This record gives sequence, C-alpha cells and structure tokens, in this order.
Amino acid sequence: MKRKPNIAVIGAGWAGLAAAEQLCGRAEVTVFEAGKTAGGRARALAGEGSGFARLDNGQHILLGAYRQVLALLARCGVAEEDAFLRLPMQWRMHGGLSFAAKNLPAPFHLLAGVLTAKGAGQGGRLALLRQMRALQSYSASPDMSVAAWLRQQQVSRHLWQMFWQPLVWGAMNTDLEQAALWRLQNVLRDGVWHSKTGSDMLLPRRDLGSLLVAPLCRRLAKHGVRLRLQTRVGAPEIGLSGSLKLAGETFDAVVVAAAPYHAPALLPAGTPAEVHDALSQLRYHAITTVYLRYAQAPKLPAPMTGLAEGTAQWLIDRHALGMGWHELSAVISLSEQHGALSREQWIERVHRDVLRVCPDLGEPLAGFALTEKRATSAAAISAPAVPQAWLRQQRVYLAGDYLHPRYPATLEAAVQSGEQAAALLMADWARLGPAML
Repeated sequence: MKRKPNIAVIGAGWAGLAAAEQLCGRAEVTVFEAGKTAGGRARALAGEGSGFARLDNGQHILLGAYRQVLALLARCGVAEEDAFLRLPMQWRMHGGLSFAAKNLPAPFHLLAGVLTAKGAGQGGRLALLRQMRALQSYSASPDMSVAAWLRQQQVSRHLWQMFWQPLVWGAMNTDLEQAALWRLQNVLRDGVWHSKTGSDMLLPRRDLGSLLVAPLCRRLAKHGVRLRLQTRVGAPEIGLSGSLKLAGETFDAVVVAAAPYHAPALLPAGTPAEVHDALSQLRYHAITTVYLRYAQAPKLPAPMTGLAEGTAQWLIDRHALGMGWHELSAVISLSEQHGALSREQWIERVHRDVLRVCPDLGEPLAGFALTEKRATSAAAISAPAVPQAWLRQQRVYLAGDYLHPRYPATLEAAVQSGEQAAALLMADWARLGPAML
C-alpha cells in the first residue's frame, strides 16, 4: 500500500503556505519558519505602529485577476467582500491623467474609459490606446526593456510620467530601463485586458495577518500540518536511502520556499553551480511604505490616488477601507533611488506630498515608515531562470514568486509557485511512490 509522503516546507511566506495547503490531507507536512510569525514579506506587524488601526509590512494592492489567491482565500473560508474593497479599474493621477473603466464587457470597458479620460487631450487619449494595442500584439522574441519599447513607440513625456512609469513601478517594482516588456504584457493580458472583473483593484480591508495568514494557518492545523515558528534549519542532507534529513527528522521531500537570497544555504550538498549562479544573479529592489494619521480626514480624490512627481507614488485612503480614521498610507516603489533616508525623513517627505493634494491638513499626529530593502526580485530582461531539474531528482522543490515564468514578483506569483511546487511533488510521488527514494 502506498503511504502518504512526509514533506518538509522551509519558509512560511505566501509561497510556502500555499504549498503546504495543497499538500495537506495528501501528505504529512511540517512547515519550518525562522521568524516569529508566518506571512513572509506580506504579513501584519506586531506592535510596531502604535496608535494606528492596523499595519502591514507593506501596502499591498491586488487585482481581480489574482485568481489563485482568491481561490485560496475561499478555501480558507474568507469572504472576498469582507477582505477587500473592490474598485472597478481606475487611474487617478493628481493633477494629470484620470480615467475609470466603464460598465461594459472587456475590452470595451477599458476602451471607453480611456476615450473619456481627463488630463490627456484627445491626441493623448488616442495615443494611449494605440500604445496599448501595440503592446497587445508585441512578440516577446527577443524581449526588450519597457523603456526601449516606449522610445520605439515615441511615447510622449506626459504619458510616460502619467501612465507608463507609475504602472511599471507599481506592477513590477523595476526601473523601466531594465523592466522586461514581456512580463508587463502578461500582467496586462491576464488582468486589465482579460476581463472586466480581472481588471478590478482589490484593496485589503484588514491587515494581511487576519486576512489570509491566520485563516490559512487554522486550515493547515485542522489538517494536521505542523507549523514550527522560530525554527531555523539548514540544508537537507541526502541519506543513503535517498531520504532527506532535516532538523533531526527524515522526510521524503522538501519544498524550499525561502526568499531567493536565503535559498542557497538551504540547498543540499552537490547542488550544481548553475543553480547557485542563477540565484546569485537575481537583483532586488526596495519598497517603502509610510503610514500617516491626521487630526482631520485627508480628502483624497479617490481611495487610491497617484502622484507623478515627489516621493510618494500612491496614496491610499485607509478610512475608505475601514482601517483607521484620518489615516492614509503611501507607497514608494524603487525606494532605494531616494537614498538611505531615516524614518523621520520618509515621513516628512510624504507629508509634503500629501499637502499637494490636501493643502488644508496640518502636521501629522503620528507617522510610521517601513522599508523592505529586498521587497521583490527585479523583473528584468536579464533575470535568469533558475534550473531545477537536478533538485527535483533529489526531491527538493523550489517555490517563490521569483520563479514565476510569466509574472513579476507578486502575491499571485507566490501562491501559484507554491501550488506548482506541491503539484510537481505529488505527481512524482504518484508516479514513483516510495520508489522515488
């Protein structure tokens, strides 16, 4: 009789938790996490933002096209309407380009929205539609940077600053000169262009811990998954029988779902140099999130308002999300371009940006700034693919948003990667069973 495999998952970020969820019930699963809490780079903060309603280690914005994330939430019993504010696709740049998708089937919802845009003029609106059409028909062989393509399309400075640059920074967290055009095309093709609901924006109404991490951990516990927090492990050792030794236990397979810069230390001895070389070639960019609270409610033009100039790129009305009176959050992608600023400097700079939109606000009553220095791997045209064939032969499976073949590093990419690692593992087990040892 075939027995259930005994699986170790290293890392309790979204990829690791998604892998464990796919394996639970079909395998004996143990999740090892070095940190105090699960959630990885998308988790709630514990007590660091005193005085604020709820804080995460980053202001995440999801799309209706995040189908695997939404399906995972549903399996955990989380109702979407309780978890997110769903907004029809809209683009609100303060003092510039502004449009919203119409209540029409795709792609007419976006076409009608752009045709009625403000802040671009008729020529600008038609030019933006032509550029979108050109990107839809773009062939990815060979790939090119977004910036090179924009110059090829002779995109005006106005549309560059008001649309393409904030779009790429927000979706890919990569400089336009390096950002892979093919990955941007995939994001738009599977989201904005795919369906009306796929282009909707989902703004979390709750902190990420209570939104997904806690419900998912409860689901895992219900199915007997062991979650071992604050447990740092090393590389698995390949036993004489082919089993894998980790943290004093024996496993049939291991899913390494740690961040890519931690992954090399978690790979077994004998891992080919090409795997380590590919991991070492990955580059990372920072994201800074600033939270501010005022004596009066900031009157933003929209729940999510963009700024083409200044430090902050997006301002989020937290009151509209039911997450705090008179509070807002600001997102700064590629924040390393501003240098190593102190928490006070980030707060001061973002407050100046807020005053451009809401000039009657006084000084903030409270502020909190957090920088994730390696928030995402760069979605660059030079980003290497990480070879995994040898690892799979040793029953070691990688998982993480940096591995996704089509998308930049996003929550959807992390969940898909974790589920794919679990699917490959179980396919190998079904094919070989204990003989895979």
